[in-house]
Amino acid sequence: MSPPTKQLGKLSIGENMPTTRSEVRRAQDVEAARRDEEDDDDFSDDPPGDESDESEEEEEEEEDDDCQLASMVRARSEIVYDLESLEMESRARALAGLTGQFDVVYCREAPGIYEFQLAERPRVRIRAGVPQCTCSEFENRPDIACRHIFWLVDQLYDSISPRTPPPGVPLSSDGFSPKLPPLDELLRNRLEAVAEDLNWPYVPGIASPSGSDPEHGGMTRQDKVRDILSAFSEITLPEEFRLDLAETTGQHLTPEQCIVQGDLEATLFRLAVHDDNVYTSLRKAMPAGACAGIYFDKVQKRSRDLLAQFDVYRETGRLPVGERPLDVKEVARRLRQNVDRIQANVSVRVPYGSKDAAQALVTVLQEVSARNIDAFEGNRWGRVPPPGEDEDDRNLYEQLIGQANEAEGLFVLDALEELPSSVLRQYLPHLNEILNKIEINRAPSPYVLKLKSLIHDAESGVTSRAKRPATAQAGGSQKRTR
Repeated sequence: MSPPTKQLGKLSIGENMPTTRSEVRRAQDVEAARRDEEDDDDFSDDPPGDESDESEEEEEEEEDDDCQLASMVRARSEIVYDLESLEMESRARALAGLTGQFDVVYCREAPGIYEFQLAERPRVRIRAGVPQCTCSEFENRPDIACRHIFWLVDQLYDSISPRTPPPGVPLSSDGFSPKLPPLDELLRNRLEAVAEDLNWPYVPGIASPSGSDPEHGGMTRQDKVRDILSAFSEITLPEEFRLDLAETTGQHLTPEQCIVQGDLEATLFRLAVHDDNVYTSLRKAMPAGACAGIYFDKVQKRSRDLLAQFDVYRETGRLPVGERPLDVKEVARRLRQNVDRIQANVSVRVPYGSKDAAQALVTVLQEVSARNIDAFEGNRWGRVPPPGEDEDDRNLYEQLIGQANEAEGLFVLDALEELPSSVLRQYLPHLNEILNKIEINRAPSPYVLKLKSLIHDAESGVTSRAKRPATAQAGGSQKRTR
């Protein structure tokens, strides 16, 4: 990437720039031209040798004009900023950021802290109104904002302001505008809505005060390699993959030492744990986001196949070869296990897979909420109930929802609570349908209240987004439609 100072020469003010500043500058140019003509008249008798001096002065004036032009820039957001008060390096960084483009991998917040992870590795954090970035540009001169901070501030101003601010918004060397409210105040209780507006993944939970990298959710290298290699299997989950393989990075092995004769899978596993190049290549082939989606899809398929198998068994008594008879309690146990796996992996895989996790959870909840029946009533294959079995023991809905209590956990709802409300929002019709069913079936009060709370949070996200307060100065143009 070329130094940002090289981009200054490309900056110009065209017809689309603010007319008020253009008129002022044109008037200044006319006045300067008039004075030049007067000076020419006064020194009309100068010797020819002075022409070179005059041309040099004109070149210097043109360079000064270029610097003046560089003081105004239209950002990608269409907001026009005034960089006149910035020193040259700060102005160059601002220009590189305001006209550049970066991708946000995720954003999250904690009290007084807002964190934005960018795709190119830098992470911007706004804490107590002070922005910081992990990029080398900021670390070399932390007294002025880097291009990432300038870019981020522009994106946030544009999203939060219902109207485009009037042209000529001044910027300070910290990346903020002294004419606009502090950004941490504007973001308060609003980051999720802003992320929704900008299509940035929003991660619920607490931003790390220490700034530790959460990209891989705290997985060890061994966990990550299992995750990658198991993703190529249609059924095997990472926690089930080759449990005979155990490696640590405490003792480094050479590629030759990683070879396991007659076992390519084990060799690849050991190489990926000990060799950064091998691991990087595998990660490129199977990114963390793809692994997350594959994991939740596998767990969802297990739940779907289990219920289909159970339906065949309760109607016909037939089971796949090697399977033990399925009673309702066994089905409930396996479904709980699947939901627990999803819940555990939601936090481990942040910021990836939340939509796939939500789909898997809502789907299984829909299935169970529709099964408030005696599963074996009227069976034609002569099932004999074991001693002590009652109707509730044969009712999957009762086992998972009807008898639920907060002490033992609320089936599916505890897992849904860990997902962003912006993700749950798209499942509102399904969640409301489930709520109607369980209210009719007289689900326990804690279960109903918890589901209502989740629905309310998802709905309130839409409401707060539509009613965000105005923050722009009067006189700005109506904000464009996205």
